[in-house]
Amino acid sequence: MIFQFVGYQNSGKTTAMEAVTRELTEKGWKVIALKHHGHGGIPDNWSKDSAKHRQAGAIASVVEGDGILQMEIAQEEWNVKNIEGFLSFFSYDVLLVEGYKSEDFPKAVFLRQKETNRHQLTKLTNIQFIVPYYHNQWEKECYINKIVQWVEQKIQE
Repeated sequence: MIFQFVGYQNSGKTTAMEAVTRELTEKGWKVIALKHHGHGGIPDNWSKDSAKHRQAGAIASVVEGDGILQMEIAQEEWNVKNIEGFLSFFSYDVLLVEGYKSEDFPKAVFLRQKETNRHQLTKLTNIQFIVPYYHNQWEKECYINKIVQWVEQKIQE
């Protein structure tokens, strides 16, 4: 099961995805979180050695320490299906994706202002939730609970 969180920067996507991840994990579901670095350029290097190997021409650099495995893999283009195939090695219940808005998976769209988002909404497919910018904790929790319930139902189908 794949579920996306899409919207403009600073619209609450990361906060909501983190909360949904926490809720699902606490309920016993195995969650993988995928974030698309959609701002252009290579994401900040998470390891100096990994960056050195990549700069030397390695197509993949893997770092392990204290039970944590981090990978950096260079490929011409990645989409959610490529990444899901790669992750299929792992046993998980749901892949939560932040970004990749043009993909056709079920998604929640996070808005900042009505005026700046109408155009975005017409370009997206498979929208399950439209989440207005929430101004208080209660509103935020209501949307998160609805998303968690929906995702759980789809996992169980």
